[in-house]
Amino acid sequence: MNLCRCLCVLILLLSSSSSWAISVLFVNPGKESETFWVSVSQAMAAAAKNLGMELRVVYAERDHLRMPSLLQQTLDQGPKPDYLIVVNERQMAPPLLAIAERARIPVLLALNDLTPDQVKQFGTPRTHFKYWIGSLFPDNQQAGYLTGKALLTRLVQTKKPAANGQYQLLAIAGDKSTPASQDRVLGLQRALKEFPNVELKQIVYGNWGRGLAAEQMNVLRDRYPDVAAVWCANDLMAFGVIASLEQRKSRNKEVLVSAINYSNDAISMIKNGRLTALSAGHFMVGAWSMVLLYDYAHGQDFSGQQGAQMQLPLLGLVSASKANLFMDRFSEEGVQKINFARYSKVLNPKVKQYDFSLESLLQ
Repeated sequence: MNLCRCLCVLILLLSSSSSWAISVLFVNPGKESETFWVSVSQAMAAAAKNLGMELRVVYAERDHLRMPSLLQQTLDQGPKPDYLIVVNERQMAPPLLAIAERARIPVLLALNDLTPDQVKQFGTPRTHFKYWIGSLFPDNQQAGYLTGKALLTRLVQTKKPAANGQYQLLAIAGDKSTPASQDRVLGLQRALKEFPNVELKQIVYGNWGRGLAAEQMNVLRDRYPDVAAVWCANDLMAFGVIASLEQRKSRNKEVLVSAINYSNDAISMIKNGRLTALSAGHFMVGAWSMVLLYDYAHGQDFSGQQGAQMQLPLLGLVSASKANLFMDRFSEEGVQKINFARYSKVLNPKVKQYDFSLESLLQ
């Protein structure tokens, strides 16, 4: 009996030591200076620390074609991680999944799942790619819908229509191939069906960047002088639109603008009214991925009840009244205070279903 007790204590000591910590490598498709993608990494790091895991992040600096070579180079340099987290940015997941397959490293897709066409070719998790264990991604269509409906509601309530009786809207999407961009546009189009007196004049693609969106807005404002609102697929592009509009304010009427993504600047603009609508919360996907991997590594396979592909309502509207709460909870310091361990099924056997909702974090 004493021998068994000693063995149990030894196992516990070894499992709690840093050498036995679960290691995760995240290939971040964004820039190391980009607020959203840095926030994703920071939340992941907070979850890793809270759960006693090790996290390494490498940035592709918005060069999606570089992601496979970056992953391969990182694996070749070692040490080999226990798990990988990658993103289907510009539909580049298949070569990343193939690298994980060859290296025999379980991999989780975060933020963007495979597109329907990709699924036809590569299947679902644990089929074609045996080491692709699952996907966790937000309902981006819902985010596009929520911001679209909020923007259009304010538009028809506060603005006068153009001479033809229609309200004119512009949309600046991210890119043509990334699932998040495609789904957010679908959400906007769903909202437009509820507003037959709003006319979408044009959709352009700002490549998620502030500078290009500002340049596009300079051209579009001259092309559509009666435009009254601009829907944007992320915050950086909205900042570019606002900067362009404010430079021409003396010659143009006020234009309403919406955005998606959490950042301190976006929250501040909701508070001061420069942004009309904002949806945020999905930067936490990386942190929730760490929870899933922690449980998976300890024998709790997340695919059992909720499936290997989880699309969750992780995005919600940020009102001016909730802005301070968002800044408090989701700042770098605020995220450090979140007890991620309480979301783990392994550490909390009473948890029967993962609750990664925005509401649970804001309570």
